[in-house]
Amino acid sequence: MFIDREMTKNLTDNLMKLTTLGASREVGRSAFLLEIENKKLILDYGVQIREPMTWPLHVNPKEVDGIILSHAHLDHSGGVPSFYVSNEIKTYCTKPTAQISNLLIDDFINLSNDVRKQYLPYQHQELERMQENVVEIGMNSEFNIGNVKVSFMNAGHMPGSVSIVIEGEGKRVVYTGDINSSDQNLVKGADTKYGEVDLLITEATYGVNDHPDREEVEEEFVSFAKDITERGGTLLVPAFAVGRSQEIACVLESHNFSLPVAMDGMALKTNKILLENLEFLGDSSLFKSMINGLTEAKNWKQRKELMNTPGVIIVPAGMMVGGLSSYYKGNIAMNEKNAISLVSYQAEGTPGRTLLEKKMIRVDGKLKKIKGKFEHFNFSSHSGSKQLFEMIDGIKGNPTIVAVHAEEEQATSFVEKVKKDYDYDAIAPELGDKIII
Repeated sequence: MFIDREMTKNLTDNLMKLTTLGASREVGRSAFLLEIENKKLILDYGVQIREPMTWPLHVNPKEVDGIILSHAHLDHSGGVPSFYVSNEIKTYCTKPTAQISNLLIDDFINLSNDVRKQYLPYQHQELERMQENVVEIGMNSEFNIGNVKVSFMNAGHMPGSVSIVIEGEGKRVVYTGDINSSDQNLVKGADTKYGEVDLLITEATYGVNDHPDREEVEEEFVSFAKDITERGGTLLVPAFAVGRSQEIACVLESHNFSLPVAMDGMALKTNKILLENLEFLGDSSLFKSMINGLTEAKNWKQRKELMNTPGVIIVPAGMMVGGLSSYYKGNIAMNEKNAISLVSYQAEGTPGRTLLEKKMIRVDGKLKKIKGKFEHFNFSSHSGSKQLFEMIDGIKGNPTIVAVHAEEEQATSFVEKVKKDYDYDAIAPELGDKIII
């Protein structure tokens, strides 16, 4: 393995190459170009939605032979429509990923146009063209792009999420995507029995950090929710519309939480999609039971009532970047009897990160200390360090390991541990690095 930062082609035309287009020593804009068997394949092509918005490195759409999506979250899918300005390229993904990415990107376009006045390099017609060119692939299914064999394995991150296994040039590549090997209420843990691997592209979001015991986290969260609501307060839970919102609601349902649980925004549309894809869920009966007991916030009158009613409100966005959480937060956080719980990863530069570190929110353009209670609960849908290394333990062969989707300290520390403990070639790539196998 070697790195060609100048992208010289003279000596490498017949070798497998991976170019990091994003997610290099950062969380967000996951995007990779894999050149194998004379094919150029895009593995995810996401956007970094915090301010300022950033995009992956450009790839000429005319040179791309296929796009493979690991899952629907915008930091993995949000840039894909840019390939459809003038081209017809197949995008391969599961059915839930196709449906949810359409939902998320459509909202992203509308929000960018109408609220941010920050126009994207594509509009609705490109999204439509993308959806027309989607090839839906089943979980644990195989397909071919030319002489390249591709298969999907459950990644355990959210419904429909996959790890991507690619075979060609006599080599075997695994791109984990966002992965979680632990069972959640919503989805089963990832299948990490990859077998022989030559190149492992793995997320390392929590490369050197372990998560607390999941059962304990659930009990602590439910206890906190009961404490706030039973004394007449409202608990606001900003959560990703896809996956995390439903997981939190299922946690409350599984613990027989008795007070009202409301959900708002795009999470409600996600619920409908998941009801059409129950085979991708870990516990479909629990999900259906949660849906039956859920209060759906559908208008502004109802939202005002909810903020004055003891109960839990689950609302996008998970990092409090836009979404209805911006509406709810000021009204709820500035009342002493209420509380906010963050249940997601909070990227640098986001309002959620500010709340996490300073217990402050922006109200009417000014940062203010919240008056209500605040707690952070680790409901991560990413594998912790222990799980990542258990995954590596199970790999056969002598792989090159590329650590992505992690802030610099996590990525570099993870790589050093891989080198020390396994003596594998390992790298935390910089943006634009070309790794040649």
